[in-house]
Formats: sequence, structure tokens, C-alpha cells
Amino acid sequence: MDKRLLASGDEALLRAAQTGEGAVVVTPTMLDDIFSSLRARTADIEARYPALVEACPYETKLAVVAWVFKAIVDHAMEGGTFRYLIYDRLGFNPDAYLPLYDAGGMTISNEFDLSPKEGRNANE
Repeated sequence: MDKRLLASGDEALLRAAQTGEGAVVVTPTMLDDIFSSLRARTADIEARYPALVEACPYETKLAVVAWVFKAIVDHAMEGGTFRYLIYDRLGFNPDAYLPLYDAGGMTISNEFDLSPKEGRNANE
């Protein structure tokens, strides 16, 4: 994984964020570096991604969107965390967290729930 795509190159911070293991002392300088990196990554995404999508053939876009819709509906029916949705269901690496979060993935993961509820018919 290209660490330039992540918010921080600090190994201890990355390990703690990815695994929950270890303690990290976060300094104001570290926070400034993280936020600066996040702003740069977001600007890069906003500049490049629309052109990448437009360059895809129609059938490729259709296939990708159909695949994503299925993964989202499966996630809504079966549940799981945002990380489970993007890493396990969609097969992305940690560098995908920011662009998929910014695109509304956390909202989809948290709010889109089609699982059967007690007292509700599964077909409702």
C-alpha cells in the first residue's frame, strides 16, 4: 500500500488506527500534518476522479455500479461496519477509506438498513 495515500505515514498511528493496538501520543504538529495530508488527498480525489469515471466505457460503468448496488443492498440486509463494507464486501484497501467516506459511504453503512426487524415482515 502506498503510504502517501494515507493521512499519516506514522507507523504507530497507522497500526493503532487499523488494528486498535498500541498507544499514540498525538501532538499538535502531528494533527497539522494529518489534516494537511487529508486536505491534499481530498483535493487530488476531487481533481482526478470525475475524469477517471468519464473515461470509462458505458458498459464498464454500468457493471461497476450494478456490482456496487448489490454490495450495498447485501450490506443493508446483513449489516456490518463501514470498514466491513469497503474492505470485505467491496474489496478495497485502507487507501479507499477517505474517498469512500467522502462519497457518503459511512451514511450508507450507518443508515441504510433493510434487515428484518422484530414485528416487521421481511417483505415490507
